[in-house]
Amino acid sequence: MSGSTNKGGLYQGRLRSRARATPPPTKAATMPKKSQLSVPHTSSTIIAADEDNNNPPPNDDLPPPPVDHDDRFNYALLLALYTLQGIPMGLSASIPFLIQQKVQMLASSVHHATAAAASDAALNSAAASSSNSLAELTKTAYNAQAIFALCSWPFSLKLLWAPIVDACFSKRFGRRKSWLVPIQLIAGMLMVGGSGYVEQELGLDNSNNGVAGAAASSGTTAVEEAAKSMNVQGVTLFFFTLYFLMATQDIAVDGWALTMLSRKNRGKGPICNSIGQNIGYFLSYVGFLALNDAESSENLWRPLLRLPSRPGTGLVSLGGFVKFMGSFMLVITVLVGLFKKEIDMSIEGGDCCTIGCGGDRSNTDMETLLPKNDVEDDDDDDDEHEIDAYEIGIMETYHRLWSVVKLPAVQSLILILLTYRLPCALSDNVKFLKAVEFGLSKQTTALLSPTIILPLGILVPIIGTKIWQGHPLKQFMFAYKFRVTFVALVDVLMLLAVRSFRGGNTILVGGETMSRLIFWGLLIASTALQATVHSLQFNAQMTFFAHRVDPAIGGSYMTLLNTFGNLGGTWPSSVIMYMIGQFTIPPDCSVGEDGSEVCTGGRDAYFPMQLVLSTLGCIWIFVMGKRVQHIAELPDDAWRTHIDNEDEEEMQQLKKGGKHA
Repeated sequence: MSGSTNKGGLYQGRLRSRARATPPPTKAATMPKKSQLSVPHTSSTIIAADEDNNNPPPNDDLPPPPVDHDDRFNYALLLALYTLQGIPMGLSASIPFLIQQKVQMLASSVHHATAAAASDAALNSAAASSSNSLAELTKTAYNAQAIFALCSWPFSLKLLWAPIVDACFSKRFGRRKSWLVPIQLIAGMLMVGGSGYVEQELGLDNSNNGVAGAAASSGTTAVEEAAKSMNVQGVTLFFFTLYFLMATQDIAVDGWALTMLSRKNRGKGPICNSIGQNIGYFLSYVGFLALNDAESSENLWRPLLRLPSRPGTGLVSLGGFVKFMGSFMLVITVLVGLFKKEIDMSIEGGDCCTIGCGGDRSNTDMETLLPKNDVEDDDDDDDEHEIDAYEIGIMETYHRLWSVVKLPAVQSLILILLTYRLPCALSDNVKFLKAVEFGLSKQTTALLSPTIILPLGILVPIIGTKIWQGHPLKQFMFAYKFRVTFVALVDVLMLLAVRSFRGGNTILVGGETMSRLIFWGLLIASTALQATVHSLQFNAQMTFFAHRVDPAIGGSYMTLLNTFGNLGGTWPSSVIMYMIGQFTIPPDCSVGEDGSEVCTGGRDAYFPMQLVLSTLGCIWIFVMGKRVQHIAELPDDAWRTHIDNEDEEEMQQLKKGGKHA
């Protein structure tokens, strides 16, 4: 229900170096200070670096420090840019519910066609046809969900092209604007021009009666109708492209935030990131589902806005909402391109695309960018300097990342990150889709996010940090044990309650009032518990990363680890959707003598699969728990690449060679 993208892994294109050299005296007054070149990437290291740099040693040769400027406009701009980033994510999160709605409409068409055939004394053949159609329709539905789940992969793989975005740019237009403006223009035009395409490919312009009539008159099956009216591959490609564009925009905005904000306010950049993306996500996800819901539109929005009644139709359509959001993105992009100037004092010369690490952009040459007083800083401050891909080159950046992957400690961590989310895949990806299938409204599902998930996502990490101080992996394992056992049980009870209550039956005993209380209690408990354990694990994961990364390549190190963390949550979604479709068997339905529908047999794959996955989760805890404990006890040196030591030795060898020459 919350954003699936992990913002802790945002690539900011910086590589740390402890190398120092004294620059020529003529550039001491004009070159930027070290803190202006780059900053660390985690919020804790940013704050620490700012505290260290607030009282620099006096130096009469330097000009007086500039007066800190007002960053309120820059905050607003960053919030707007990150909001744009969250819009496609929220829209993509609403698509599975629209697919589910389409499938329910087709299932209703099958029942109508069966009832019509039964009235013509074709009961047996109609029942067999209905059963086969529903079975194939269930597979088609979850296969479509499995395919669409692939659209979010670019955010998990953006590390592959992030160094290119950081190293190639036009100095005249701006290092970050060189990517930001064209990327957002393309994304905005794609949304405006493709808004009708998305709605058409999902078949949302077909009415329920139209599909039923077509199925009855032409004799085509529901599966054939679904294939004709839903082109999920096309919609997946559309959102995959949007995700790729927004992942690239994310790289540029993260880098721009480092130079856009004043030095004392750079630690607030990640806050703008989190707030802005959540605004965009909830605006497009919650806002669209609420305004698109036909019942809410008829009973709430139209009377509130004094609009004429249109029963059965939402206030906004998918195509109209996508077009509006695309237009909003274009307006913001044009304003940024025309009126916001980008200044990056760490860049010299004209246009650049640095492929290698040699030549004019070697580490030795880039050391001259550091002013003289930085050489006199203490050792702790030296460790906070980062050299980005522009300085060392694209190939050297990839080389350093590969050196991280080869560390045994990192390989163990990668194995953990890629496997632990599989036992939780049903709760993460299928639970609310199944609830909608059982009768829960889209509006109720959407409103759970801002009312329960968002507040818990803010409070739980704060409380968890105080309880498990200095032991993030203990927090991680506690939440995981709870997640694969008790939370999974509550999810199953919640779905059974939804199916029973929305099906018109009472739950247990006590009549309708008690059934309603049980229904809402289990729904809220299931949502709150999942949000709690997810926040505890995510917070523990990010805290552990921040304490273990190699200071020499901190930003890229964090990005690499979070890339594997994102992949660990991405790949199980498609697998589990496909398995649900393959193992679900719809019930055999027939029309009784009184004209009512009677269904018997069938099997919902969710419940037995949840048992299997919970068992798998317990096995994971038994097998991988020891590995988690092992990496928690490893010394800091096990996570270091020692790149700086190798560079230092190589530099000394070069100097010795020069002396001998």
